[in-house]
Amino acid sequence: MNRRKALKLGAGLGVLAGAGIFAAYEVLPPRRSRELEPVDTLARRLYTSLSDNQRADTCVPYDHPLRQYHNRGVWGGGRAVIFGFNRDQRQILTDLLYSGLSNEGRDRVPEEYFSRWSGVESMRVLICGDPTSSAYQVILTAAHLNLRLGGKSREGAAFGGPQVYGDQRGNNRVGLPGNLYRDQFLLAQRLFQSLDSGRQKQAVLSEAPVQTGIELQGRNGLFPGIPVSDLKPEGKALTRDLIERILSTYPPSDVVFARECLEANGGTDALFLSYYQHGEDGDIPESQVFRLEGPAAVFHFRGHPHVHAFLNVAIDGDAPLSVGEPLGTNPAWLDRAGVKALFERALRWETDADLAYYDEGVVAGRLRKGVIRAGDIYSLESWQERVEVVTIRGANLSARLLAQLQKQRVIPDSNKTYKVATTSYLVSDDSEKLGRIDNKQQGSMLRDVTIAYLRSYGFASI
Repeated sequence: MNRRKALKLGAGLGVLAGAGIFAAYEVLPPRRSRELEPVDTLARRLYTSLSDNQRADTCVPYDHPLRQYHNRGVWGGGRAVIFGFNRDQRQILTDLLYSGLSNEGRDRVPEEYFSRWSGVESMRVLICGDPTSSAYQVILTAAHLNLRLGGKSREGAAFGGPQVYGDQRGNNRVGLPGNLYRDQFLLAQRLFQSLDSGRQKQAVLSEAPVQTGIELQGRNGLFPGIPVSDLKPEGKALTRDLIERILSTYPPSDVVFARECLEANGGTDALFLSYYQHGEDGDIPESQVFRLEGPAAVFHFRGHPHVHAFLNVAIDGDAPLSVGEPLGTNPAWLDRAGVKALFERALRWETDADLAYYDEGVVAGRLRKGVIRAGDIYSLESWQERVEVVTIRGANLSARLLAQLQKQRVIPDSNKTYKVATTSYLVSDDSEKLGRIDNKQQGSMLRDVTIAYLRSYGFASI
């Protein structure tokens, strides 16, 4: 919401009826205070100011799975700022945003394309834990933001967990002109150009991984691209500069621990560097999508068509952030096909449908080996999809669904009406993958259905 729209909204609330100045003041986003209090102080002030209704939406226990969620925007939790908090509380939230950033970060994050006028009023806020007495985390989310405030997590995750940032400027333009994070792209481009032709060939891969796939692999992981340890001194120095440039958005005290995490896992020499030729949005201009990854760190910069960037750094990649209810032990990593199978089993179990379909192309990451908790599923299904059950006559089933029937050794009946469990995204945007739909009915969130399925059956059936 820009200032003009905010003023129009104020008018609609009664500005012209005599309380215009007050209404405009109430709706317009507050400016940051000249003197910023520490994050801990501001978090306590916000928490103690909440009413019972606000607390019900805004607050969850520290070990709630939403603390692990790492996509842009906690739409499935938290409270919208603009109409959810009074003016004084929105002032605290504004100061929290600025206090939780470095000086450089304060010139970047609040100036993002969609929030530069609306400030925190275009965001949602989630508080995990109790800032007055125990471990806590405040999460501010927006279209290109998932900002964690409160320091490292109890589990040893830098910044409290994965950070997300981005900007719309330069959309679909080579070189990202005007983008707030263009300097990161330019530095990555310099790094690429410093490589000789053999190293460039090793670093450039065909297909970019999904942007949200930032799970830590630990010491036995398989990492894409070229080892940073194989680079010449100039390349190693540019790699260190690139990481420092990425970290420069966040408070120095948080960055100190992030550096400790990197050093504890082999430093920058333990990372691998990769660039990509093609992604979900088509061919990628040179160096606009890059990734640095090692046992306990992932820096993923998706700069095409605009910037969505993710970083995940922890002290121990073999024991990454994992919160919430334990659901069982996953015996092996699940890649896209394995995640698709998991979601489809959960869909059929929940709905008793004839068929289930989850598009492998929208799988948001991989599911690690080991004990899996609810938070791992929240991150795995980070699009926050809802289950949708549709009915389709056999004669109108898509080729994909016909093939799935054949895999189940079922002979399709063109006159039968089939019940198909899928997701709202496919029903609304991609129905050609399903067929001609007769009726549809929306259900629970897929992440909740999957958690319920694993609670009952574990991983043995996958």
